[in-house]
Amino acid sequence: MKIAVTGTTGFIGNHLCTWLWDQGHTIDKWDRRIGPERDINNFKLERDVDFVIHLAADADVRRSIEEPQEYWDNNVEPTTRIQRICHSRNVPLLYASSSCIHEWHKSPYGMSKKVNEQTALPGQVGLRFTTVYGDGARDSMFVGKLLRHELKFATDHIRDFIHVSDVIQAIELIMLKITDSHLFPETALQPAYDIGTGNGYAVSNVAKMLFPEVPIQVGDECEAQDNTADLTAMNQLGFKAKVDVLEYIAKNGKRYLYDFEL
Repeated sequence: MKIAVTGTTGFIGNHLCTWLWDQGHTIDKWDRRIGPERDINNFKLERDVDFVIHLAADADVRRSIEEPQEYWDNNVEPTTRIQRICHSRNVPLLYASSSCIHEWHKSPYGMSKKVNEQTALPGQVGLRFTTVYGDGARDSMFVGKLLRHELKFATDHIRDFIHVSDVIQAIELIMLKITDSHLFPETALQPAYDIGTGNGYAVSNVAKMLFPEVPIQVGDECEAQDNTADLTAMNQLGFKAKVDVLEYIAKNGKRYLYDFEL
């Protein structure tokens, strides 16, 4: 298939493109870092595109409090336009939503994802990512900071940490489901799927694996207290996360500690 992907230089987008390429798909890449002509505000569908995966978005909850208009401009308007373009051409669409949707009122970021789901058209599916980690994640993300020994404090939040490889697995399953729904309209399709492991861990307890004396702070009110995924729908697709964050930290913590000491 030829698949248009937005946000291709981002964390999840980069991993997704690698996987799609390995599967033999052709990728039509859209990302402002490639060049202004590939900015999602200029998005258009080539005639031979079979599928669209829209991942481009501003995703920092805290910064959305300071720059709410930017999050509307970058997350809402381009997504609505892409949804309409795909619908007009009857091209399947997967788009990035967020676990923030469950407490969307807490931040402009959560609100932008709520609007994305409300403007989605039939057959378009939202991906409600929980807390994604792995190689290439933003420097500010918790697991990376913990492994690099840059963590100054931990919060009392409960987080469902999902490895990026499991995110790719989930996307693959939903792509197959969407393809079936286009071939067989009676196939049940959810408007959005929670993408996580279904296991919530206290951030403070995870941090203490490497830093037993880490200071604990109350989490920001703009963030959800608990983002554990409801995997009822994903389990019906046969999804099961393969990577556990505690095992990942136990395995990689020693490697990062060795590098740090060097």
